[in-house]
Formats: sequence, structure tokens, C-alpha cells
Amino acid sequence: MVLPPPLLRLLLGSDPERHAAIGLTLSTSGLYLFNAGLVLAAVPLGYASAKLAPYLLACMLTGAVVFYALLRSGLSRRLPDPNLVMAQALYCALTVAVGYLTVHMHFRGVVLAFMPAILLPTQFALSPRRIRQLTLAMFLLLIGTTAVNWYVNEGETHIYGDILRCAYVSAILLAVCEVALRVSRARHDMKLKSEALAKALHKVEHMASHDQLTGLINRHRMHEILDKEWHRLQRQHHPTTLIMMDLDHFKRVNDSHGHQVGDAVLRQFALLADTCLRDADVVARWGGEEFLVFCPDTTPEQALVALNRLREQVRFQPFLGQHPSVTITFSAGLAAVRPSESMESAIDRADQALYQAKEAGRDRFMQSP
Repeated sequence: MVLPPPLLRLLLGSDPERHAAIGLTLSTSGLYLFNAGLVLAAVPLGYASAKLAPYLLACMLTGAVVFYALLRSGLSRRLPDPNLVMAQALYCALTVAVGYLTVHMHFRGVVLAFMPAILLPTQFALSPRRIRQLTLAMFLLLIGTTAVNWYVNEGETHIYGDILRCAYVSAILLAVCEVALRVSRARHDMKLKSEALAKALHKVEHMASHDQLTGLINRHRMHEILDKEWHRLQRQHHPTTLIMMDLDHFKRVNDSHGHQVGDAVLRQFALLADTCLRDADVVARWGGEEFLVFCPDTTPEQALVALNRLREQVRFQPFLGQHPSVTITFSAGLAAVRPSESMESAIDRADQALYQAKEAGRDRFMQSP
């Protein structure tokens, strides 16, 4: 039967990620209530102890209410096991133990059969270590309950029969534990492989979109960003500026000091550009010693302020500490993106402005008309 959405929200809450755990607890609560009804019917017929039945009913009804309330209210999220899988399994095992003491001796074997069944749902939620701990707890509870039964129901004691029943259920418990462990290990291994695959995919995506030397995004990724921003500009018409930057006389650095030093200069300049410009600005290595900067919601005049700040940092930065005579400067061309103009056209104008800055003597910034 499919419940109406309002009733589902009332029972399961508004967080879809919690619905499965709350729904499973509701199902378990339904079983508690069903068994409580059986106990109430069994007492007048003499199939359950009238003295112990209230304790069993209290145990089942308390579990049904408390676990649902903790999950539905969200209080369980503060705990290491937010779905309370271990706690519910142990409580269910305790209920089975109390039920074993409560029912007539001819039904105790049926009650104990529920003990191994408790392990089955946990194999999909608990780690192998937790499953072993749960199995050990249930095994000790099974032995303890059998011993307590000899004291509580002294007149119904059949020691050898109880021992055989306990041994039989223990064997089933160990078999179910082994199955649960295999499933849990397989699930755990699959989770690890999935996480490793996700990390590998993230690394591949990062390598595909970032420049290996500087760590900045590469030309391909910048084109993707500019294509997306171009559609936004057509709707909002916010001022946008593109900056093309180029290190001056960079070839001399490579020729005089080697490519290793040149690579270090590129990395340091990229770091300065990424930190000195605004957080909203996107810096990409365009190629060689060229860098393209995308400045959203920025006029060329505002972009010049950031460029001057970057130039001051570059001038006082010891790029080549072992060669104090070597200084690094850069030139830049700015272009305000025009309405309905393609990004490629704006990049070309920024590149032309950069060429004019270099022709005018380098270490300066020029703006495209």
C-alpha cells in the first residue's frame, strides 16, 4: 500500500536520506507490536508466564518507541552510529532473551530461532569487526539466558535439552555470522574500490583541467568557464574585463639560468597572480609565459587597481635570490567585454593591447579601446 506524501513526511520526516533507516525501524517496531499482541493472547492460554510477560511487553514497547523517536527527531545524528544499527540489534537480542524466559518451554526453540536472524540486516550496515562483536554478545546472551532460565523456570528445567537447543542455535548463529562477515567484507571492499575510483577520477579531472607546472587552470578549462560566463553576460549585462598578461624578457631567464629556474619563476608568478588578484577573478595559464585573467563584474579601471597591486608584489618578490641583478616584470592588456561580443573577440583585443604594451617598452598595462 502506497501512503500519501503528507503521511509519509509525517512518519519519515523531510530528509529523504533518512527515510530508509526510519522506515526499517518502523517495520521493526511493527514486529514488536505484533509480538506484543501474541504475548497478550498467550498469557490467558498458559503459553506465556504471567509474571514475566509485563517485562517482555515493556521491553518490546520501549524499543519500538525509543528507537523511532531517536531517528525521527534527528537526535541519533549526533551519535557515532546515526542509524543505531548496533544498538537496535543488541536490544532486539535482549528482547529475544526475555521472550525465551517468558514463553512456555515448547515454544522456546522457536523464540531462539530469531536470534541468528538478527544478524542478517546488519551485514549491510556494520563492519566485520562490529558483526563479530554483535555475534559474541548474542552468544553470551544465549548462554546467560539458558542459565537464568534454570533459575527462573526451575520447575520446567530440562538441562540436556536446553544445552542441545543452545548448541544448535549457537551453530546456526556462527553460520549466519560467517555469511554476514562475507557480505560485510565484500561491501567494505566495494566501498574502498568505489572511493579509490572516485579519487582517481577526481585526479584525472584535475589533471585535465589544470596546468601541471603552475597549478592554475589550463586553456581548455578557461574556455569552458568563458563559454558559460558569456551566456550569463547576455542575460545580465554586468561589466566584465579580460586581462592578458605576459612576463617580460622571459626567454632571457631561460637562456641565462636554465629552464629549471624559468619554471620556478612561472610557478611563483602564478602563485602571486592567484593570491593578489580578487577571489572572484579566474587566472589561467594561457601558454608559455602568458596568463589570461577573467574578471567578472569588473570594469577595466577596477582591474587596473588589482594589476598595480600585483606589479608591486612582483617587483619586491625575490624570484631569483641567488641572482639579485635579475628582475622580473610583466606587461598586460585589458579588454572590457562588449555586449553581444564573443569571448574570442575580447581575448583577441586583450592580446592586441598586450602587444601594444610590449611595443611601448614593457612593464606597463594598456587598455583596448
